[in-house]
Amino acid sequence: MSDNWGDDGIEAEPFDVDDEPTAEPEPGRMFGLDVAEVVESMARPALARALQKAVRDIANEVVDAEVAEQLDPSVVEELQLQAATAARRSVAAALDQLDKEPADEEPELYFGSVDEFVRGYLLPNYRRRVDGHRVLWAAEWWKYAEAVARLDALWRAWEHLRQDAQTGMSVWFRDHAEHHMSILLSPEGPFASAGEGKNRENTNEKGEPLPYIAPPEGLFPDVREAAQATTNR
Repeated sequence: MSDNWGDDGIEAEPFDVDDEPTAEPEPGRMFGLDVAEVVESMARPALARALQKAVRDIANEVVDAEVAEQLDPSVVEELQLQAATAARRSVAAALDQLDKEPADEEPELYFGSVDEFVRGYLLPNYRRRVDGHRVLWAAEWWKYAEAVARLDALWRAWEHLRQDAQTGMSVWFRDHAEHHMSILLSPEGPFASAGEGKNRENTNEKGEPLPYIAPPEGLFPDVREAAQATTNR
């Protein structure tokens, strides 16, 4: 039986697959590019760069030789002398300018003492109801060392932060006033023994300033006057 019969009994015609010949690349071209044209377009700039480099190298050699010829020892010595003189003058001028510039001065204090700060700023601006039991304060605050230290710290921080017109006071209230005042007003704070005081002098009503009795004269001298006296000497 012929080998050309298929499984269904129908004779299958044999066929040949003709492989198409692969096209040969055109001479001088690869991937559709004219190699000679590409090389030619690159050759001119490369030649120009090579010539420029050669000219620069030659020019540098000529300049170096000319400078070496002109710079005999006497000329070099004169150049060194003039450079040293110019350097000394420049340094002297810079030092002279520094002497003329005013030194950065510390801003003048707004309040001259912690007592003035307490009277002039804290009492009008930090009002709390003081009942002598749950919330404490001493009218004679200056008798309590810790209270004086904390209030002095509040004053110094305020003097510094008032220079910041944007967020200075916000930072002072948040990071300084609220911290120290919460301790000062606490029943466990430095005024724990103050109580209501004589005739309830250590208490106030809602909306009133914190209780205050002036310290003895001279206890808190004005530091601005002391600084001015030192400057005038």
